Amino acid sequence: MNYWKYNAPFRNLFTIGLLLWLLGGAASIYLISKEALFFTFNQLHSYPGDLFFQYFTHVGDGLMMLALGIVLLGLGKRRLGILMLITFILSGLLAQTIKRAVPEPRPGLHFAQIEKIHRVNDDLLKANNSFPSGHTTTAFAMFSLLSFSVRNPSLQFMYLLLAFAVGFSRMYLGQHFFKDVWVGSLLGYGTSLLVFWLFRKNDFSTFQWKRRVNSSSH
Repeated sequence: MNYWKYNAPFRNLFTIGLLLWLLGGAASIYLISKEALFFTFNQLHSYPGDLFFQYFTHVGDGLMMLALGIVLLGLGKRRLGILMLITFILSGLLAQTIKRAVPEPRPGLHFAQIEKIHRVNDDLLKANNSFPSGHTTTAFAMFSLLSFSVRNPSLQFMYLLLAFAVGFSRMYLGQHFFKDVWVGSLLGYGTSLLVFWLFRKNDFSTFQWKRRVNSSSH
């Protein structure tokens, strides 16, 4: 049995939860102003939340996904490690390209009265690179790919919650609008799904690679 074929992405709890999120998020973006949506999440703050999210948000750093890919390779998880690295490169390039092609102000630059924005340690970015959220893109790319590699529904759901937590942290910390996070989740998941599908029949084994090279030389 093909392990990766067995773990069909569309029968995955991560995918099901994400689809519900995308539908609900699309309706929210259409019906509610970006400012109101932002403050709905940004004002859900607490002291424990401040302590947690100021650190947990870094799970969405690109270096975290890069490091995870390398660790997986070191642990002998060749296929998952390589797919993780490929997805890291593609999702990062996609997010950064859109950021430069569609410059939109971050909340710290958008609002005239920034004192209304909840932030931790007065850390508030002010730039025109809000769309989409790079941290959210990375988180959904990384955790969706991990969810594709397991058959346990509980683990799939846990990966979904972790990805959502990173996305939520970007609004909680005042760094991104809801739409930035919503699009980032779609980009991240879409990239990992594409990579998963393109390499679904490749286990990246050295033997398989040598066999293909030898057969092509005859």
